Amino acid sequence: MSAPPSRSRSTTEPPAPAPARSRAPVAGSEGQGAPVSDVASFFHEDNHPWLLKTVRDIATRGEGTLTAIVREDRGVRVAHIRPVSGVEWTTAAGNIRLLS
Repeated sequence: MSAPPSRSRSTTEPPAPAPARSRAPVAGSEGQGAPVSDVASFFHEDNHPWLLKTVRDIATRGEGTLTAIVREDRGVRVAHIRPVSGVEWTTAAGNIRLLS
């Protein structure tokens, strides 16, 4: 019986890290949380007229800046709101009202 063929290990180098994406801060959000990507997303509504405007969440009565509208599973639209405190929350897009 012959010995099984030996498997040589590849001496290739590990893959190079992915290049960093450029990021641009949200206007008027200096020092507030992470920057927003400048890359358009299939799930984000980047052209919503209320983005970066002050809105009220009628479910919680909270107020803040609308930072994103995201279409999640099964077409549900979710609004991301950031108050002055910087702690973002989400609500159904139908629950928001424009304040300014």
